[in-house]
Amino acid sequence: MSFKDTLYNEILPVVSKPSRYVGAEFNAVHKNPEDVDLRMALVFPDLYDLGLGNLGLHILYAILNDLPWCWAERAYAPAPDMEAALRARSLPLFTHESKSPLGQMDLIGFSLQSELTYTSVLNILDLAGLPLRTADRNGDHPLIFAGGPCAFNPEPLAPFIDFFVIGDGEEAIVEIAEAARAVKGRPRTEQLEAFAQIEGVYVPALHPSVDGPPIKKRLIKNLDKAAYPCRQIVPFTQQVHDRAGIEVMRGCTHGCRFCQAGMVGRPVRARGLETLDAIMEKTLGGTGYEEVSLLSLSTCDYPWIRPLLDQSARRARSANAAVSVPSLRLDTFSVDLADRITGVRRSGLTFAPEAATPRLRAVINKWIDDDELIEVAREAFRRGWQHIKCYFMIGLPTECDEDVEAIVDLCRRTLERCHAINRKAKLFTGISTFVPKPFTPFQWAEQISYDEILRRHAILKKGFARQPGLKFGHHEPESTFVEGLLARGDRRAGDLLEAAFRKGARLDSSSEYLNFTAWRDAIEEVGYDVDAAFAARETETPLPWAHIDVGIPKQWFQLE
Repeated sequence: MSFKDTLYNEILPVVSKPSRYVGAEFNAVHKNPEDVDLRMALVFPDLYDLGLGNLGLHILYAILNDLPWCWAERAYAPAPDMEAALRARSLPLFTHESKSPLGQMDLIGFSLQSELTYTSVLNILDLAGLPLRTADRNGDHPLIFAGGPCAFNPEPLAPFIDFFVIGDGEEAIVEIAEAARAVKGRPRTEQLEAFAQIEGVYVPALHPSVDGPPIKKRLIKNLDKAAYPCRQIVPFTQQVHDRAGIEVMRGCTHGCRFCQAGMVGRPVRARGLETLDAIMEKTLGGTGYEEVSLLSLSTCDYPWIRPLLDQSARRARSANAAVSVPSLRLDTFSVDLADRITGVRRSGLTFAPEAATPRLRAVINKWIDDDELIEVAREAFRRGWQHIKCYFMIGLPTECDEDVEAIVDLCRRTLERCHAINRKAKLFTGISTFVPKPFTPFQWAEQISYDEILRRHAILKKGFARQPGLKFGHHEPESTFVEGLLARGDRRAGDLLEAAFRKGARLDSSSEYLNFTAWRDAIEEVGYDVDAAFAARETETPLPWAHIDVGIPKQWFQLE
């Protein structure tokens, strides 16, 4: 029985959500392998339900498949039942479009959106039948590369990835494909040397220490000229984000000291109104989605936001669709903007104060006072919204118990004032834990321990339990612990990663699947220094990502 017969007759009928693996979605690209010179798999190392909505993968998929000599296919991390079915039959993980084994590709590229996907990267390589470490692969194996936000500290994955793309990928991916086509069949070292000549590409094997020449990030200067996918893939199954995304702007001007995306995405670049209108028209016509989301780190800061919302609402109405803005600033201007585009449905608005005291907000460079937050919430309920959600962070530098208790107090005062307008008003919270990230002013800061996370959670739980109408939601401390182990790691973290994977860790971004015991056992096996990973660092200490150049001097981060 062929692989496809086994997949369709034996495996898909018995796994949950078989539509995750069909690969024949609307707008998926199918080519004849004999008509192309280069085959590439773009892999999102998490479940399909999360991965299909990733805009970066859509962009690269469209760009590569516009090249007549290249076929880019997709793959995602399998759910545990699919993994078990493949391993039981000794079958490899496959590309979605052609159902070809991943190992038959010329290149495999991973999108690194979170450190919590790293063990899934290893699991995918293993399921593909490939040696995990680059040193163990030969010319018969595909080249493995990776990009995305986590590539700004590539070192924890450096033992497993042949090369990384640092920064914007629209132009770099074409150059990579052209280089791969030109050197196909040559010795592996020659191929890697060819990729190393591309701006923004980092080859760990050719860069043994952080003292080498800096790798300058790739930067798309003009988004109007950048390729954009208007025929995004439409799935057969509901996604976490079930809508089309349109990126209106890249970068952020706010300068929150904990935010890596705002730092590495500089400078701010915006698409023009005419470009966005054309993209939206083509996207609605090319996908049939009933909702389009205007995406950026802070869409309300788009320079021509009111004209954008007006033209987007008109364009959406003509296609019987809705427009959403997922990232709102904390001011009445944002509520007014949301009011202009939402139409009839008013469910909830989301804001991110991050800290609940003026002192701590000054520390993180998030300038808003309590009265403004309360008035924004009151204005939202006055306009008919049913609930608001506020994101806060614990473990920020200089935080004390009074700052933690202030989260409950601020939410209580906000809800009390809102009940004067709407007795059914509800306020939800999302509490995350601060993880110091590379290329932020807080990259040298301490991360609180797992036990300390639990202690501060207990303070919040006790406070919220006494407040009807307030809902306490939080990120799992186990996820934060794993993320912190890897975010500032060097190549030694690769041993920890492999040990955790061997002990069963994968799909760590899901609390349902995160195997915390595997991580604890791996830490003990390799002797990983958890205290050192979480400890504060001197600003003069060499950092594992010192060889990456994001365009911001180290001195600026130190001053901040």
